[in-house]
Amino acid sequence: MLINTVCLWVRHFSGYQMSLLWAAVPAIIALGSCTFGILKLYPRAVSQARKLAIGGACFAVISLASLVLAAMWIFVLSLFGEGITGRPTSGFAILIGAFMISMVISFVFNAMAFLMERVTRHIGLLLLIPVSCWLLMLIVACVKSFEAGLSLDFYTNGVIGVAFLLIAIVITKQRSRGVL
Repeated sequence: MLINTVCLWVRHFSGYQMSLLWAAVPAIIALGSCTFGILKLYPRAVSQARKLAIGGACFAVISLASLVLAAMWIFVLSLFGEGITGRPTSGFAILIGAFMISMVISFVFNAMAFLMERVTRHIGLLLLIPVSCWLLMLIVACVKSFEAGLSLDFYTNGVIGVAFLLIAIVITKQRSRGVL
């Protein structure tokens, strides 16, 4: 996410009109990685709240499948066509919608599972940071415009990236203490 933020800043401030794909590729990799991260948290979350952990893992798998299909769609259109120009097709919009909704639900379920246990509460709170950033983007998109909400990733992706780094630090510290 931090690399995506840097790409967005370079694209915006340099005046150099590089393709939006240069920012999209790190974002797709980052979102795929955080979905894998949610799946990797499953063994820790299942000991806290089994049903929430299973639900979080299921929604993470749906999210990952949707993201992979959307990434392949973008790749094929960019390689063999004109890329994504204008308004996306309804099939692509459905994939992105399925990805976004399932991603947020997987984060919420895992956050709730970790919030139930005092020892892992920090992880649960940190998992809510991306959810709140995505919620802010959604609210701005509904109130102002889709483009205005989407442009917030210029700022929120950095915050989300820092939250992911902090989750890794907390897990490493708890693992070294034998808590996880």
